[in-house]
Amino acid sequence: MDKIFTVAVREFIETVKTKAFLISTVFMPILLVVAIAGTGWVGQLAEEKSVPPRRVALVDQSGMVATEFMKEVLKNNEEDPTKQFKVTAVPPEAADEEDLAEDVRGGALYAYLLIPPNVIDESAPCSLGRKDSQFEPGRRLQTMLNEAVRAVRFAQAGIDRRAVDDLMASVPIRTIDVQTGEEASGGEAARLLTPFGFMLLLFMGIFGISQGLLTSVIEEKSSRVVEVLLSAVSPTQLMAGKIVGMAAVGAVLLGVWGTVGYFGAQSQGVSYLVTGYRLLHVALYFVPGFLLIASILAGVGSACNTLKEAQSMIFPLSLVTFIPMIFWFQISQNPASLFSIVLSYIPPITPFVMVLRICVDPETPLWQVISTLVVLWLAVLAAIWAAGRVFRVGVLMYGKPPSLRELLRWLRYS
Repeated sequence: MDKIFTVAVREFIETVKTKAFLISTVFMPILLVVAIAGTGWVGQLAEEKSVPPRRVALVDQSGMVATEFMKEVLKNNEEDPTKQFKVTAVPPEAADEEDLAEDVRGGALYAYLLIPPNVIDESAPCSLGRKDSQFEPGRRLQTMLNEAVRAVRFAQAGIDRRAVDDLMASVPIRTIDVQTGEEASGGEAARLLTPFGFMLLLFMGIFGISQGLLTSVIEEKSSRVVEVLLSAVSPTQLMAGKIVGMAAVGAVLLGVWGTVGYFGAQSQGVSYLVTGYRLLHVALYFVPGFLLIASILAGVGSACNTLKEAQSMIFPLSLVTFIPMIFWFQISQNPASLFSIVLSYIPPITPFVMVLRICVDPETPLWQVISTLVVLWLAVLAAIWAAGRVFRVGVLMYGKPPSLRELLRWLRYS
């Protein structure tokens, strides 16, 4: 046990001294804090304060929308004088869409808007051509056009638009933190992305550090350092010490990022999204999740001579572990579906799927939490047993990497 502890301490110290670890645990959190604190300032800095009036050619083939559209443009220019539109009405008989497009390409116009004759009755599509892909100007033009068309429709139907707007006015909703009973800030986007953030934190803690274990084993094997180490400790003690040491590194990384996320959420008034309940489950699934992946990578690293060989061997595992990343939105929106539950019992991705589900739905059944942890720990024991057998044989073997048949033979006879 003392030798395992010695190897673990050595692995921990050697890892935390690397530049990659310092960047991931010191500079990246600082950068995140600065980004959180300075998002509004950077947005204001990046936004153009004033732009020249954007020239727009309007071709109204319906003969009914142009007047209302001009009113909407005037309203827009009064509300935001820094981003004005200058609209010129072009008679339909004198308008040629190709000529208008050429004016836009040449810079004489910012955009042209062509309104078909049956836009009011049949909602025929209008044509908007502009020279850039900026979101805000395009959204404003589309909004003004729709408001103008609606105004014409209301007028034709003899309906008071203001009365309808009053009836259709949205009801403001306050988000309440059920833990404190106080009003919480943050919108639906924060609620939606928080579970993904927790899953990403767990993913970084497991794979970001266990990849370092893979690299460490291959480097020590290729430089023959492992032969010196095995003169003092057994292969099992060496593998166990490396895994424990890297697990401690992952715990430090997870703790730093979790602390930054917690206080960052508090500073933004969304502490109700980063609760102790969620952080507890991240920790519960991190330990077996890391041990499982680290054991697999330790076994693979001992069987390979180069990082390229190891990457090709773990490629299938990489594909499986990206499943939660690909389907995170579907899982988060349907945490109790059969699809989500089945994915929860596939050991390599169990931690990520369960953290995602629990963060979305705190009422995830306790029996599912316990059963998935049991399945995960059984997978950990199996992976450690298999990795230990592969490690004992492969760590001192050089040359051609073993085939799948040879790996199975190692598991049987080692």
